[in-house]
Amino acid sequence: MKSNKPYEYGKISLSRLCSTHIDLQVIWALVINRSSVDISIIEGHRSIKKQQEYYAIGRSVEVNRRPITNIDGIHVISKHNEMPSMAVDFCAYHSDKLIRNEIAYNQAHLSYIYGLVDSCAKELYEKGMTTHLTRWGGNWDRDGILFFDQNLDDAPHVELYKP
Repeated sequence: MKSNKPYEYGKISLSRLCSTHIDLQVIWALVINRSSVDISIIEGHRSIKKQQEYYAIGRSVEVNRRPITNIDGIHVISKHNEMPSMAVDFCAYHSDKLIRNEIAYNQAHLSYIYGLVDSCAKELYEKGMTTHLTRWGGNWDRDGILFFDQNLDDAPHVELYKP
C-alpha cells in the first residue's frame, strides 16, 4: 500500500525531463505531486537519428508492426527534435517489474495520467505560470473522443501548443 507521500521522479526521468521546455517541467512537477500512479518519463529531447529509427518501425524494420510515428525527422521535425523538447513520452511505473510490464503502457493508466497532465496544464496556464497547453497522442484533435478517431495512437505522448 502506498503512503500519502507524493511520488518522485527517478534520476533518469529527471534528466529526460530537463531536456524539455520549462513549461513541460513545471506541468510534470505538479502532475507527479498529485498522481496516485507513479510515472516514468521515457523521452524528452530526441535526436534526428533516433527519430529516423522510430520512423522506420513498421516501414523498413519490424514491418509487421504498426508505425509508431508519421514524422521522419527530415521533411517534418518532431516536437521531440526541438531543443528544448516541446514533447514528452511517459509511462506508468511500478517498482515490481512484472506489474510494471502490465501497466506501463496500459490505456487506462495512460489516460489517467494524461487527465492529470491536462488539468495541471490548464491550471498553470490560467494562473499565468506557463505559456502553453498540452495536446495528447490519445486525442490529437482534442474532440473528446479518445483513440477511436485517431489516425495514429500515441498514448504515451504529450506535447505543448500555444492556444
